[in-house]
Amino acid sequence: MRWGLIGTRGYAAKAAAPGIARSMRGKLVAILGRDAEATRRFADDNDAEPFTDMQRFLAAGLDAVWVTSPTWLHHDHSVAALESGLHVLCEKPLAYTAEDAWDIVEIAKESRRVLATGYQGRYVPGHRRMAELIGSGAIGDVTVARTYYGVHRAGPPPEWRQKTETARWGALADIGTHHLDVLRMLLGEVHEAHGVIGHQLGFETEDVAVASLRFRSGVLGTLAATVNVWKEHTRVEIHGTEGALVAVDTNPAGQGDVFLLDGSEPGGRDVTPSKPEFVWADQIDAVSAVAEGEDVPHATGEDGARNIEILEKLIA
Repeated sequence: MRWGLIGTRGYAAKAAAPGIARSMRGKLVAILGRDAEATRRFADDNDAEPFTDMQRFLAAGLDAVWVTSPTWLHHDHSVAALESGLHVLCEKPLAYTAEDAWDIVEIAKESRRVLATGYQGRYVPGHRRMAELIGSGAIGDVTVARTYYGVHRAGPPPEWRQKTETARWGALADIGTHHLDVLRMLLGEVHEAHGVIGHQLGFETEDVAVASLRFRSGVLGTLAATVNVWKEHTRVEIHGTEGALVAVDTNPAGQGDVFLLDGSEPGGRDVTPSKPEFVWADQIDAVSAVAEGEDVPHATGEDGARNIEILEKLIA
């Protein structure tokens, strides 16, 4: 599939462009940016055609578009691509508001095009293994879940991420939403959500957040996200009546390990399956397969919209 990429910096450079390049089913052919010279250099580095005009970009013979622009632009960029007949993978958060997110979902349905949300955690084999073990009853009835996602930033985030006017959320939409999606993947829908946030670095958007969650199944969970700690570390714990599953450092790239604690081995049994070479490439392959009519599990537009509804409950 012929992919176009909206964005030339940050996530576009470190994850999206190499993700398409290393995928089996995608080819990066066009890049849209705001600065003509920077876009040209980025396109040259990725053997793609540069554009600064949206309409010319959308008419470049594409099949799908990966939207990695700032949050406040997600709705307009996704809608423009869908209405041009293209499939869309949009980074999280899917939009600035839940209302706008559901609008994108409806337009995708009307256009009969795939809308996927950029939750690469769905494609981590370790997370899928956890879902299988939970489904098979390996830890009995699930009762409690606990997650932590911590990131160290050497400097301030881009200016747009610092402001509620352009980003709306900070740590919650940047990293916390990934674990929210993993929890929904493993445990089902969230019924109730409450949050507490902090502004330890002095920006308008939060840099630390803690959430309490009640799932429709009755499971209770917590989520902690921060961009103000000494090193990156993630942890997902799912506890049940007969054991527990613990995933360590499986976000964002799927290179960590998963352990089953059921008393059979001290410290738990390593149940980590194969690790992805580059999980963003696996994401492109999955979304490309869905766009070509295959029934492949993926993070849908509905998943993205629902997660924003929950974020809006966490920060009123």
